[in-house]
Amino acid sequence: MSQTPIAASNVWRATDLEAIRVALSIPARMAAIRAINDAMADLEQLYPDAIPTARRELDAIGAIDSELAGLGPEQLQAPIETRRKAVAADALPDDGTLPVKKADVIEYDTELLREETITRYGEGLSIEAALRRQRAGHAQALLLMLPSLAGWSRDPQLSGSGGGFTVALERG
Repeated sequence: MSQTPIAASNVWRATDLEAIRVALSIPARMAAIRAINDAMADLEQLYPDAIPTARRELDAIGAIDSELAGLGPEQLQAPIETRRKAVAADALPDDGTLPVKKADVIEYDTELLREETITRYGEGLSIEAALRRQRAGHAQALLLMLPSLAGWSRDPQLSGSGGGFTVALERG
């Protein structure tokens, strides 16, 4: 009996085990590492054509994690309201100076030189929340290929008690 050779793209990379552990928020314990290794071996043996898809999900999660790490404080929260009081840009003379003589002040009301800008955002997501939502979608797709790891995840959206694997059905 000869086995069919597996294509090079249908095998795991050396870094995939750690990428799966990070992507699914699995603790770095020996039993958990063994469970990941077993799940990877099962997928490689039973359905090797799914491995390139799993690797793409891992790459997408890695890219999102890198983007999340690079976010600044202003991007981590969606602004509810921003107020700004300053001199209106078109209210100043061309040289940018304000009136300095008492007679000039009588001629101009300085409050008319001020401009107030208020920015409000309603129900929108922050950049962080949007990226985390995308990340969760990729992680759930990865769990569809490696379902035995759902119980190991510390992420409540991914663990077995989080009600995973529920999606709206689309009829066509």
